[in-house]
Formats: sequence, structure tokens, C-alpha cells
Amino acid sequence: MHRPKKNKIHNPTLPDDQQDVVDERHLVDARESEEISFEDRIRIYWSENKGFISGSIFVLALVIIGFNGMRILQSQAEAKVQAAYAEAKAADTLDAFAQANAGSELGGLAALSVADAAYEAADFERAINFYTIASGGLEDSILEGRALIGQAFARFYNGQEADALAQLVDIAANASLAEATRAEAAYHLAIEADLAGRSDDFDRYTAQIENSELAGQWQQRLAMYQQQGR
Repeated sequence: MHRPKKNKIHNPTLPDDQQDVVDERHLVDARESEEISFEDRIRIYWSENKGFISGSIFVLALVIIGFNGMRILQSQAEAKVQAAYAEAKAADTLDAFAQANAGSELGGLAALSVADAAYEAADFERAINFYTIASGGLEDSILEGRALIGQAFARFYNGQEADALAQLVDIAANASLAEATRAEAAYHLAIEADLAGRSDDFDRYTAQIENSELAGQWQQRLAMYQQQGR
């Protein structure tokens, strides 16, 4: 390939000792550059960058495989748990399913069903245990408060009145729970405070219920209680 020599380009506006020097030895002859085919250009680029390109493709492939693999495994695991839940419900073994899947949403739903049945049967100790499992599996869902309310009442009827009232206080103050759940706890606390002659507590819980936009049911029940002369 012909390499041009180092030449000076004369600028008449500048003195001779300040003329720019252009080194043309590193310039590619345009005619010779045009003679390089597209395929040759690709081959040269690949040869110079094949390590980087191969590494990038390999990493991308691993990411895609890993993502799809995790999604498939997760879908299979969820389908397996759902099938086991259906089988346990049909076989009336939701209690075993709930214990085996404690911490999962389906385990929480199973535990809630078992706890409700135990509560209805006045087996409050069993109800407490399964409401506890239910609240753990249903954490951050709208049913979490439902499980906590059930647990508090099971404790109350199991002779643990102080623990039950303390739990209702926590529920009423827990801003992460559903507003209706907090209003329900506040309603029962208001009635208990009124019966115990604690007017300040009654007024406080009454205000919480009346100021709630999602406590319509408990506002109505509270109004009925007050109309009956307390």
C-alpha cells in the first residue's frame, strides 16, 4: 500500500516557522480503501473485536437462560403448590397443608380456613395457632388484618383477655393494615372502654372510627350503640 510522505501545507497568512505540518504517512489512500470489500471489513472488525463480542454474547445468553429458567421453575413450583392446595381442600387436610406451607399465601389461606372452623367449634387454642400461621402467610395482604382480628378474639375467649385487648390496640394503631380492619378493632375497643368507664378512650376510638372514610359499617354500629343509650 502506498504511504504518502510527510508534507507541509502552506498558509500565506502565517510566517514560515508557524506553518501547519500534516503527517500524511498515516492516512489511507482513498482509492485503496475503496478496494477493501464489505466482507473484508467485517472480517477485520471481527478479528480485532472477537474477544469482546464473544464475551458479550456469552453473558447475554447466560442472563436470558437464567431468567427464563427461574420463571419456568417458579411457574412449576406455583402450579405444584396450587395442585397440592386443591388436593388438601378436597381431602379435608388443609391443616397439614397450612403447616407444610407456612409463610406462603396459599398456606395462609389454608390456615385461615382451619382457624375459622376451629373458632366456630370453640376450639380457641387451635384457632389461635392457625390464625398465627395465617397472619404470617397473608402478611401485607388485605386478609392479614382479618387473621389478626380472629386471633385476638380467639385469645379473648381462651381466657387471655389482656393479651386480646393489647392486640386490638396494636391493630387499631397499625397504619399498614386495611382501614376497615383498624376500624373494627377500634369499635370493639370503644365498647370495652365505655363499659369500663374510660370515657377518654371511648372518645378517642370513636373519633378514629368517625374520621375513617372506609369504616361505614362500624360507624353505623357505633351510632346504633350510642342511640341505645350506651
